[in-house]
Amino acid sequence: MALTGSLYKLSDEELKNQRTNEFSELEFLKETADLSYYAIDLLEILNKFSELGRTAVGKIIQGDNSFSSDDCYIGYSNSEEVKEIKEMILDKITNENFIEFWEMGEKENYPHTRPQEKVAIINYFENIKEVYEMAVNQNEALIFRIG
Repeated sequence: MALTGSLYKLSDEELKNQRTNEFSELEFLKETADLSYYAIDLLEILNKFSELGRTAVGKIIQGDNSFSSDDCYIGYSNSEEVKEIKEMILDKITNENFIEFWEMGEKENYPHTRPQEKVAIINYFENIKEVYEMAVNQNEALIFRIG
């Protein structure tokens, strides 16, 4: 299932300013990663095969907090929450684990593991992990805009 979206990396102070301005200045931020197209597939694969639970898995591309917008979903996590998501969720799923989840889905003909999209979705997962790693190393927050 396709979505459009962006992931932004910023300081906690910049996040505070975005919240104060009701996220009306997202267009001025530099996109760190694209959250489009494979987001639902990624979440569904992790939810079905990782045993982490829907709520934990959802935090990966939705953050710990949300803001109601008329035209999109905006989720965000401050730097401490980003670190917690990385350590409590993403660090538990290696790239090899994700490939195993994919292969289990293929064997079951799971609709979110279409063979023609295998490489793209695996790369997508690896990219999300890299963004979290960079954000934690730089003590930064994340904003997720979807829709």
